[in-house]
Amino acid sequence: MREMIDFSLIQIIPADESHREFSYQVKKAAMGGYITRIWGWDEIFQKKLHAGDWQQKRPQIILYDNKPIGTIRIVNNKECLEIEQFYILPEYQNKGIGSHLLKDILDKADKAQLLTKLAVMKINPAKALYERHGFETTSSNEYQYLMERKPGGAV
Repeated sequence: MREMIDFSLIQIIPADESHREFSYQVKKAAMGGYITRIWGWDEIFQKKLHAGDWQQKRPQIILYDNKPIGTIRIVNNKECLEIEQFYILPEYQNKGIGSHLLKDILDKADKAQLLTKLAVMKINPAKALYERHGFETTSSNEYQYLMERKPGGAV
């Protein structure tokens, strides 16, 4: 039976320096298996990549009941809203949290009449989540699907 989630306990806060290691660990927990299957996991390379991303593309922290459970980074420009990272710890996945957050993001995009874009690894089952929320694959490369959702897209 699925544990009941109280969605009112979900918050998104700006990341500060105290979240740096958590941000790395949630990426490793959420994406490490997929990265390992394709390229192998190189801890030194991944830490270096994370350090650069932390300086240039710091995410926000997803809290549940004041406990960090994930990260998200959304870039909002005049043409579109782009979800650049959306990682949730495995023990909090498949509980409706990702859908809840995605719905809020898409409601804001719809109100602003913005296209929403993201990329998802081909081996990541999260693609089905995005399709359920109206995203369509617009192109792909060897490893990823590039997806878009028009304002007011089917939900």
